[in-house]
Amino acid sequence: MAYLIDVLVYISGFFIITITANFNDVLWNGDYEFIDLTYPFDNSTIYWMNSLQFMFNNKVAGFQDDGSWFAMNDFAAGEHGGTHMDAPYHFKADGKHIGDIPLEKLIVPLIIVDVSSKVNEDPNFELNMHDLDYRLNDNMGKPCLIVFKYGWSKFINDKTKYLGMTKNNTFNFPGMSEEVAEWITSSHKNVVGIGVDTASVDKGSATDFPVHKIFANAGLFNVENVKLDLPVPEYGCTALILPMKIAMGTGAPLRLVAICPKRTS
Repeated sequence: MAYLIDVLVYISGFFIITITANFNDVLWNGDYEFIDLTYPFDNSTIYWMNSLQFMFNNKVAGFQDDGSWFAMNDFAAGEHGGTHMDAPYHFKADGKHIGDIPLEKLIVPLIIVDVSSKVNEDPNFELNMHDLDYRLNDNMGKPCLIVFKYGWSKFINDKTKYLGMTKNNTFNFPGMSEEVAEWITSSHKNVVGIGVDTASVDKGSATDFPVHKIFANAGLFNVENVKLDLPVPEYGCTALILPMKIAMGTGAPLRLVAICPKRTS
């Protein structure tokens, strides 16, 4: 059932008319654009070293005896690779699984915090409070997803650069400090999830994942490997955060879409 939007027109001191608009009419009137913030899943998808890489393990494709076409694949992959979501259960024993996260936390306003100019392609960068030289706009107390843009999407086609892989199979890429994570969870209770355009909300060199733990303990989910290689408005967009609904999942592949007011030159 479509939502109805009622608009009261105020003229000469009186409300004289009610205009009722169907939500579909608003969404498809040409004023909005859909931006895909998701990387495709294939044999080049970024996964942790100990995760099952994405694969088709049974491919059927061909013309049948009657000349018609039929194709079907089976796939296998780890939960935490490519553009994906971390459920709180990933780092909290009694946290919500992927299948438990309600829809009202998955369709929310989107806020992009662009710190790429501060990162300046430094894989050792750690986001601290002094890097956020303006007050974080947290959507006036309403639920929202905040995505931090480090400028790392430009390296997605170079796995070694993107992960900062070393000869010892360790990683090195930008991440968030515990200070910022604690500030978000204590001062911005309406934030339902945190996203990053890197492989982890923690910096690549982290070994005990403190930022993951802080967010999980506060009931937040994480969205990692967000595709931010195209401009996205910092405010005014709505995020559709739609993971595969794996009932007991610690994480899941995700289709992340931003619905934004169409920009004009």
